[in-house]
Amino acid sequence: MTQRKDDQPQREPKDLRYRRTCFKDGDKLVFDTGKKGFVPLPIIMRKLLRHVSASEWRILTYLHLRCSRFGICYPTLEEMAYELGLSGRKNISPHLKSLEDKRLISSNTMGGKRYYLVHDPRVAIEHLSAHGKLNDGDMAEINDLYEDLHQPPVLVSKKAGHSD
Repeated sequence: MTQRKDDQPQREPKDLRYRRTCFKDGDKLVFDTGKKGFVPLPIIMRKLLRHVSASEWRILTYLHLRCSRFGICYPTLEEMAYELGLSGRKNISPHLKSLEDKRLISSNTMGGKRYYLVHDPRVAIEHLSAHGKLNDGDMAEINDLYEDLHQPPVLVSKKAGHSD
């Protein structure tokens, strides 16, 4: 807790408390909207579009639009299905798993509620590059864009024999 000017303790925001509780290193995984590169979605995401399916992109965009400034949201599968115009939650679960596998999101259940942490795209880029899913040309384009945004490049060493 922090102190307000009138010496009353200021309570930590609810979503920040959820993030700290559900995701140990959550502060390292979410996109910092205080930096360049934020337009409702991080600009660098355009370099990942060909690495996600149309359904994954819809769900990821939905989660971005639902998450707070702390990178966390907690819609139910039913809410997602309804708001995305899908016939049921079974159409969502495989795509959520794929987004987690690509390190674009994390999820955690606490108290019977599912929470989603939307990652900084750099987390997914590092993971995909390390596992051979992004080639040298992809990485050059990504790092050129990071340079244009005055952000550090992604430096990744490939993991030998890894097949996530």
